[in-house]
Amino acid sequence: MRRISLLASLLVTLIGIGCSGEDEKREARHRSIPIYTAKVTQEKAERTLALVGHVEPSASVRLASQVTGQLMEVLVQPGHYVEAGQLLFRLDQRTFQAALNQVRAALDRDTAQLTRARRDLDRYKSLVSKNHVTQQQYELSLSEVASLEATINQNTAAIENAQVNLGYTNIVAPISGRAGAILIDSGNIVRQNDMPLLIINTISPAEVSFAVPERHLSELNRRLRQGAVEVQVLPEGDQGAPVRGALTTIDNTVNRETGTVAMRARFANADERLWPGQFVRVSITMEEFPEALVIPFRAALEGVAGRYVYVTHKEKESDAPPTVEPRQVRTELLDNAHLQVLEGLEEGDEVVVDGQLNLYPGARVEILSDPGG
Repeated sequence: MRRISLLASLLVTLIGIGCSGEDEKREARHRSIPIYTAKVTQEKAERTLALVGHVEPSASVRLASQVTGQLMEVLVQPGHYVEAGQLLFRLDQRTFQAALNQVRAALDRDTAQLTRARRDLDRYKSLVSKNHVTQQQYELSLSEVASLEATINQNTAAIENAQVNLGYTNIVAPISGRAGAILIDSGNIVRQNDMPLLIINTISPAEVSFAVPERHLSELNRRLRQGAVEVQVLPEGDQGAPVRGALTTIDNTVNRETGTVAMRARFANADERLWPGQFVRVSITMEEFPEALVIPFRAALEGVAGRYVYVTHKEKESDAPPTVEPRQVRTELLDNAHLQVLEGLEEGDEVVVDGQLNLYPGARVEILSDPGG
């Protein structure tokens, strides 16, 4: 009897647990699921190509000495703006000035010898016709004049070379731009075309390089042939308006490994918001729509039958919570945050943008304020 009583108690307990579980499931199905929603709006929209690029100087020069000598003066401060032709470094000029004086003296000597040789040649020319000197003497005098003329030309070239080398002791900025760090101190010996003394970057204008998927190549090539293609960039952390520039270069090869094409855009950058090496967000407007149905990108889900969204439904004159139903849609990407709706929705429909994970057809929901608009 005791065993029968225990079995009966256990059976009652299991039935109670089973009923409790069914009650919880039933309660869960009637419990409202919290969600965030957004309205389908009709507005002017743009289909943009969103990319990541980095800023490069429009010109960059690694400034090195073109002669070997001792660095005497550094006339530039790192980070300062320099103008093309501005004197930046000065080397010891004494050795180069002495070399120039030496070749000038050689030119004076050889010029004097040429003057004498030409007088002798004129005299021999009149005497050889009278047989007062031999033809061989005349030809020797003619050869001496030609040799001295060649020496004069050689001396003239040596003077020009010495003047150039002397000029190289004053190292000037070949371009305008921002000076980088000074890489060598005065007093050191610098060698011809050895380590750079300074790097100058032209920041205004600036260029931005980025890679575009090859499927957009034909369209951008066509638009570039027709005229300017605007490119907007925004540096990381910059909360201001985008910087506007123009597409200037499309590379002549598609990268086989990445399936992208390298491109460059130029920006006036008068306020120097763009800095070499900086990462920027790049945006190119591909198409404009005067009236487009727009939803947030995060509203769309991918299913077996394609893309769909959850749409809320509220019974009129009823206190019952709203419900949701999935709806197949056809969309096109506008940018990283928005989709254009081509089929499946109408203006004013309310779509779920957060909380879809717990939803199912007919689920009751509690609509909260949209956290992100």
